[in-house]
Amino acid sequence: MPSSAFPTILLMMVTMIVVLSHHHTALRFPESLSTENYVAFTPNLTSTQTGLTICGWLKKSRENPRSYGSTGTGAWFNYGVIRKTSAHSSEILLMDGMREVYMFGASGGTSGLRASLNTWQHNCLVWTGPETKTLRAYVDGDLKIDLNYYTLEEKRVLSDEGAIVLGQYRQSTGRMKRTTAFGGDMHQVNLFHKALTTVEVESIYREGVCGEVPSDLKDGILLDWSDFRGAERFGAVHEVKVDCSRWNRLRSFVGVQITDGLIEYLKEFHDEE
Repeated sequence: MPSSAFPTILLMMVTMIVVLSHHHTALRFPESLSTENYVAFTPNLTSTQTGLTICGWLKKSRENPRSYGSTGTGAWFNYGVIRKTSAHSSEILLMDGMREVYMFGASGGTSGLRASLNTWQHNCLVWTGPETKTLRAYVDGDLKIDLNYYTLEEKRVLSDEGAIVLGQYRQSTGRMKRTTAFGGDMHQVNLFHKALTTVEVESIYREGVCGEVPSDLKDGILLDWSDFRGAERFGAVHEVKVDCSRWNRLRSFVGVQITDGLIEYLKEFHDEE
């Protein structure tokens, strides 16, 4: 076999990996604005009091309408307690990717971090715990927000009586808010009971939307994607298959590391042929 044929054969083998790879399932939240479409369950977060990390892949399918003079945002992750005597029931609230980040009333974010339409984007929030009181937000593996919420009491920790809601913002009254409904796909949401480092967040991002959490980080998972996917769904939220046929989502084959550079080389060689 001519040596020049090896790249073409390897390219064909890599293509077979994509075709035969196991399916990945995302949750799809309808484009229509509604208070009825969300996922909710009550977790046990008692082991997160020294820090936590929330990561997830989002593919937004629409922009939300303007509300109170600003661009509307879709809430994709919300953890809170119903407190009828307080307007601040949400202890964690993530909206429109990392455009708006709230924790214990402290807020960060910028319009430059809005989730892109119809494109997968990886988002992570890291809380370093009550001692250091720092929030870090990452988009596609890059640190975008590093916020110290110094105005809060020294030992503020998460309530153990809250509920997680995906795809909606639950207000202090317990009601959902129509203008903050998330529309699009959500995949590989994981909650870790520790504050991940920048290197660890980047390693998760590099696995891609069809990848898995690196093995050395799995011990830190408190709630994985199967927990979120298996939670009670409301309205028209449903499962959809994720397209895993992109070159940059491949990892390795028979001991050969499939890097972005190798993939580009194989594609260029194949095109020249």
